[in-house]
Amino acid sequence: MNVLLSIRPEHVEEIFSRRKKYEFRKRRPRLHSSDQKAYIYTTSPICKIVGSFKIRRIQQNHPKVLWRKFGRQAGIDARRFSEYFGTRQVGFALEISSLRTFNPPIEPKQVFDDFVAPQSFRYMPRSWEDSMPR
Repeated sequence: MNVLLSIRPEHVEEIFSRRKKYEFRKRRPRLHSSDQKAYIYTTSPICKIVGSFKIRRIQQNHPKVLWRKFGRQAGIDARRFSEYFGTRQVGFALEISSLRTFNPPIEPKQVFDDFVAPQSFRYMPRSWEDSMPR
């Protein structure tokens, strides 16, 4: 099952510039296959689905270890990274591959009647995926 990730515009820019090669999460999405796709929902003020990527793999570790391993490819500074994880003992790094941009971006309500932006991520039912670009 694929996921829809809510990502702030400044982080989406870093992803599309390819400076950000890992997306960090406090919770781990379940992978059902090695080519699970993540759709990128850019938060306010854009509020559109702007692209997708394949999740190559998910690394799980203490946030300090994740920063040591992936900080140079994080697309954010150490302070913001640390603020995001706070006192959590476990974090997740989603490796971005096969990045795709949607041009034009997709208005979520055009595709999903009951769309509500997820706080972090949500799983996408098959009926949603049939409406999305491949």
